[in-house]
Amino acid sequence: MQHLPGSRSPRRRVMALAAACLVAAVPLLGAAPSALAQAFPDKPIRIVVPYAAGGSTDAIARVVAERMTADLGQPVLIENKPGAGTMLGAEIVARAPKDGYQLLLGTTSTFSTNPHLYKSIKYSLADFAPVALLAKTDWVLTVNNDLPVKTIREFVDYGKSRPGVLNYGMMGVGSSSHFVGKMIEGATSVRMVDVPYKGTGPALADLMGGQVQVYVDAITTSMPLHRAGKVRIIGLMGEQRAAIAPDIPTFVEAGYPDVVAQSWYGLFAPAGTPRAVVDRLSASVQSALRSQEVRTRFASDGTLTEAGTPESFLAMVTRDHAKWGRLITPLGIKLD
Repeated sequence: MQHLPGSRSPRRRVMALAAACLVAAVPLLGAAPSALAQAFPDKPIRIVVPYAAGGSTDAIARVVAERMTADLGQPVLIENKPGAGTMLGAEIVARAPKDGYQLLLGTTSTFSTNPHLYKSIKYSLADFAPVALLAKTDWVLTVNNDLPVKTIREFVDYGKSRPGVLNYGMMGVGSSSHFVGKMIEGATSVRMVDVPYKGTGPALADLMGGQVQVYVDAITTSMPLHRAGKVRIIGLMGEQRAAIAPDIPTFVEAGYPDVVAQSWYGLFAPAGTPRAVVDRLSASVQSALRSQEVRTRFASDGTLTEAGTPESFLAMVTRDHAKWGRLITPLGIKLD
């Protein structure tokens, strides 16, 4: 076939067109994450809370979700999926589309203790992309008012001189309160009798009534009763004193650096969610945590907030998982 001078063959024209398209695509590929982040979200986002509505975890999720709704311009909705010690909700999100529209409100139980307790667990941290830490709460040691101790040292001296006399209220074998109690026993050599309960309410009622003398729980739960003079908090398990209770010393101050226990709450997306989407969600959480409304709401009951990145959140979860493993594994407890 003959071609006019200066013209290109059909093959050359196709190759030139392909090359031009490739060159044009290079800057678009580089801009794709930014464009994706700008487009996200374009529909409602759902946060799966693996607890029933009305509890402290649910309340934390709703406070942050409200601010995220304002920031993202789309509704951030709460779906309560209680069951199997948070594992039901975790399994749902692990199998969700990897697009950032279904998230998990994960907790200490979900990723720090459950993996050490269940052989048949159907998810792992690798199934998730950590987004952001929402909050932490310190645990406290609370005693019945009639117990003749007012300090951590007095508690230790009293308990060591009376092994097996103190009744310790907890939420059952394998619960966080069970393991925090074992943490205290291991560090102080105080031996207590475990008394299981099905809920915090009955346990606190028996603490006030004297059926049990010792209880540990989040400061957010015990502080109102302490302020009302119905029970006495004698020790905090945070790394430093709490702003809402500056008069309550920590176990660290009392010479027990290993008695540090906090519950944490954070957002997770399914693994494989685009990093641009994870970053947009993380930025929205940080914006919520900086708002005066959220800071005031959390500070009022001792809930702590902490700015960070997905990487710093992942590092914290990994450390916490290892910490609880060191406590749980020697006990040989399996719940299935």
